[in-house]
Amino acid sequence: MTSLILDCDPGLDDAVALALAMASPELDVVGLSTVAANAPIDVVTGNAERVMDRLSCRFPLFQGAARPLAIKARHSTDLWGGDGHLPLKPPEYPAKRMGEAEFRKIASDADRICAIGSLTNIAGLIKAGHPPKKLVIMGGALGRGNATPHAELNIWADPHAAEIVFASRIEITLVPLDITRGLIVPQGMIAALTASSAREAQLVGELLPYAGSNAQPSAIHDAAVIAFLLWPSLFTAEPGRISVITEGTEEGRTLFASAADGPHRVLTQVVREDLFRHMQERLCREKR
Repeated sequence: MTSLILDCDPGLDDAVALALAMASPELDVVGLSTVAANAPIDVVTGNAERVMDRLSCRFPLFQGAARPLAIKARHSTDLWGGDGHLPLKPPEYPAKRMGEAEFRKIASDADRICAIGSLTNIAGLIKAGHPPKKLVIMGGALGRGNATPHAELNIWADPHAAEIVFASRIEITLVPLDITRGLIVPQGMIAALTASSAREAQLVGELLPYAGSNAQPSAIHDAAVIAFLLWPSLFTAEPGRISVITEGTEEGRTLFASAADGPHRVLTQVVREDLFRHMQERLCREKR
């Protein structure tokens, strides 16, 4: 079993990622941390508590960075409007909160951190001498961005943090926008999830009709990180070195230099139809 922390900015696609992880016995989610990117920190942390309550998550929650390392706060709500709130009721059982010292400890001990928001919290761990063992990151765009023509939102929200993370010696797998932007869940899958008795499927089925509204993404970008951990054979990866531009007109742009001995991996392709089939079966807890 792989222990992991979800470092996130919920967000509809973050909620799908957590639901998929909670439905998967191969994965042990030991903590969740929030970071401001999709919306301000109070909004994303509130969303996290609502999702955790619906999924009966009993691991601790850390409210992380409210702003980037060196620039003014940037949120997807600033770009696309809305307030970023998920349409869920307040939690019946509020999550157990953890402080920074506890977060650093479990972050160092976990097998992986899945970083699916801006990388401010991860850069903070590295600077504090508590680097993660391995990272799987949703972020970056080798082609067209979504926050700007050059930059994907998670990297654009804190490019200086991304620079610290990519310059570290941590084993990193990057799941870029280039392969996630096409992961728009088909209507038939939404109907199957809604009809399921599994709580993970019900939550995802309830949220997916809101995709593309109130600053929520149309695609389930972040869930691809969990899917990669579960079904790596569905993805094609290329080794190399990742870096980021931190200033100028292309600020936040992700650069990738292919190299057989490179320290990073970038996912370049995904078998989309098989991914959705596996996700539906897992969320509905169907046995195959």
